[in-house]
Amino acid sequence: MWMEGVPLSETPARHGLSALRQAAIHATHPEALADLIHIAAAQGEDRIAAWEVLDHTAIIDQAYRLMARPDWQDLPLAGVAVGVKDIFDTADFVTAYGSPIYAGNRPAQDAAAVAALRAAGAILPGKTVTTEFAYWKAGKTRNPHDPDRSPGGSSAGSAAAVSAGMVPLAIGSQTAASTIRPAAYCGIVGFKPSLHRISLAGVKGLAGSMDTAGCFARTVEDVALLASVLAGRPDWRDPAASGAPPPRLHLAIAPEWDQAAPWMRAAIDGIADALAGAGAMVTRAAAPAAFAPLAQVQARLMAAEAARDLAPEAYAHHDSLSEPLRALIAAGQQMSPEQQEADYVARDAALAQLDALFAGADILVAPSALDEAPRFDDGTGSPDLCRAWTLLGLPSITLPAGLGPSGLPMGLQLAGLPGRDRALLQAASWVAPQLAPDRRHAAA
Repeated sequence: MWMEGVPLSETPARHGLSALRQAAIHATHPEALADLIHIAAAQGEDRIAAWEVLDHTAIIDQAYRLMARPDWQDLPLAGVAVGVKDIFDTADFVTAYGSPIYAGNRPAQDAAAVAALRAAGAILPGKTVTTEFAYWKAGKTRNPHDPDRSPGGSSAGSAAAVSAGMVPLAIGSQTAASTIRPAAYCGIVGFKPSLHRISLAGVKGLAGSMDTAGCFARTVEDVALLASVLAGRPDWRDPAASGAPPPRLHLAIAPEWDQAAPWMRAAIDGIADALAGAGAMVTRAAAPAAFAPLAQVQARLMAAEAARDLAPEAYAHHDSLSEPLRALIAAGQQMSPEQQEADYVARDAALAQLDALFAGADILVAPSALDEAPRFDDGTGSPDLCRAWTLLGLPSITLPAGLGPSGLPMGLQLAGLPGRDRALLQAASWVAPQLAPDRRHAAA
């Protein structure tokens, strides 16, 4: 249940972005638009806790500024509420990066992605909850499908807010699995574009060679619109418009697949068979040997880069960091230069063999997570099924693909070649209608 007495299927987000945009542009007064946004954003917050900051006054101010712009109704996100993960700087909201170190921090200007949202007509209700510096220490947010479960991390608040219908769109980030995993756990679409396609200027970094902005929505079409605004790529919009043929899909079986729950592996096999039956070419093979160690490579390099990128906090505020983050930074500090260089060499060697990984296909297919969302007290879940693809900078997307044995959402993850974001969105727009998000998969 999304909130007491209100089924998740009846939340505002289920009406679709186009309907919400029409409601926004027909608002007769800025305060009417602000009330529309604030009421939706606040519903269920006592159960889900998706917001770090939710400010009605700031929403009103934004609505007045928006409606004073000539032809504001023609903007692509005119009056649309967008949740923003609390690692993106915002001039009108406190930005604390999920850490007490930055309590009360008020940036002088917006992050580049936030500025792009405002230029497109979006209104920010506030800041969504993030784990500490987008690492693993869980925040307060609960999974809308079951408040006793985790929404995933680190973009917990953004995924939960979209899932619960608080906002139709939200932005987050991914360094290991921080967009794909929470979107899968919350039963929505999450899209991580190719590395550097969306600016990270004004975003608190964790590991610079892997940090990537991410997008959340209910549909492929909506996530494509959001990503197109953030990346300045209008050609990403309307991915289904070209009527692309069924994609060539490949299940590149990596060692991490063995960690997935048996029911998850069986479900992915069944989905692959169904997609083949619908017209897609589907192949299966073990990933080439160069890709076998990449999950461990990503974990080591993330530690090394976190030790570098969070050096100011580690030096001046060590005791204010959580134990897991202190351990990550310590591991990075202790890593030898030879190990770091060997890991970068391993990454580059795998990048040189991407054609072998894709085995003639357009799109890779995998589970989005190892299992259903874990219990809230057990943490935010394993990122292992996303580590390698994030390390390599592959664009990836998760689609709602059914329910696990406990009735919680599972996701199907697709990935494309670096820079082939539009092709990935087109493939996702073909795959999504073939899936059965309400189908329950039995325990294997």
